[in-house]
Amino acid sequence: MRLFPEKYGRAPLFWLIYMLVPLIALIATGGWEGGFGLLLLLVFFLMFRDMYWHPSRAFLDALGMTALLAVLLFFFHETFIYLSIYTTYSLYFIHKRWKIIVVYMLAPLLFFELYMLTLYSSRVIDFSTIVAAMILVAAIPVGIRNEVKSWNMKEQLSKANRRIEELVKQQERERIGRDLHDTVGQTLSMITLKSDIARRSLPDKIEQAEREIKEIHTISRTVLNQIREIVSDLKQLSFREELIHAEKLLREMEMEAVVDAPVPVHGLNPLYENILAYSLRESITNVIRHSFASRCTIRVEDLPEEVRMTISDDGIGFKGEAGNGLLGMEERLHMISGRMNIESAKQRGTVLVVHVPKVQK
Repeated sequence: MRLFPEKYGRAPLFWLIYMLVPLIALIATGGWEGGFGLLLLLVFFLMFRDMYWHPSRAFLDALGMTALLAVLLFFFHETFIYLSIYTTYSLYFIHKRWKIIVVYMLAPLLFFELYMLTLYSSRVIDFSTIVAAMILVAAIPVGIRNEVKSWNMKEQLSKANRRIEELVKQQERERIGRDLHDTVGQTLSMITLKSDIARRSLPDKIEQAEREIKEIHTISRTVLNQIREIVSDLKQLSFREELIHAEKLLREMEMEAVVDAPVPVHGLNPLYENILAYSLRESITNVIRHSFASRCTIRVEDLPEEVRMTISDDGIGFKGEAGNGLLGMEERLHMISGRMNIESAKQRGTVLVVHVPKVQK
């Protein structure tokens, strides 16, 4: 049985340190008084624990802990006021403004109780021993509220990131569906048509049937390659590995490869890194196939808001409309609010710039 929920880590256990002193003092007191004090302290601890398991009851737990602490202060030592740190910590779980104000005012009421005890009883209270408690009780709520705001912002950002990833996955599924329909679907339709022609040609037109069967064989190999390309696009790409592969591929094609890139690139989740790596792969493929260049430069800038990748060559330049590869790359970048720009001139090479935004994990 866990004392506190796992998501809070070891922080709640650290707070239990402040219970050691009153625990030791009550054990040393002994007798029915010490037993009564230990019982109150146990209930106090259970209320503190309950805040973590049931945050909606934090306000009631804070009121209950304050009442118990008032009894402990009345019957025992004034240093028990340090337990009021636990009541102020309940502000971590309370969100309504009026409840926050009420809890914040509970600690001053306990200090007022000690003041009244000095006036109307024979008990002598050394206030110098509880100055630190007064400072902590005043400062902790401010720190807690700032921590809560920071945690809420991170939680909202995390939800937004998860939503973005869900939308991107949905868009990717739709893109894959279009690819299958536009490429594999049409090719399979062609195979169906050819096989039907071949069947009708038998047994009278053997030569025509053989031609159709050969074409079916060729088309089937084409559709197999198309499926392999689509499956290859689905694999998780590592930008580091893709960068090494790109440099090696350029040199194998007897091109001078100049790489200026920080590795690893920070601030990208796996999805965004995958799209950056895919963009690099598609760009290098285009350089090798179409540029007739002798030199290719890959430069990656790790900027605060984005990762900017520039791929330039000294080839014949970009001409005509963008092919399926560039359109697919642009589509992927658009899904994550990224973009790309192409600058090219005849016989002056091509410069492609890819912008991938950073999103906190």
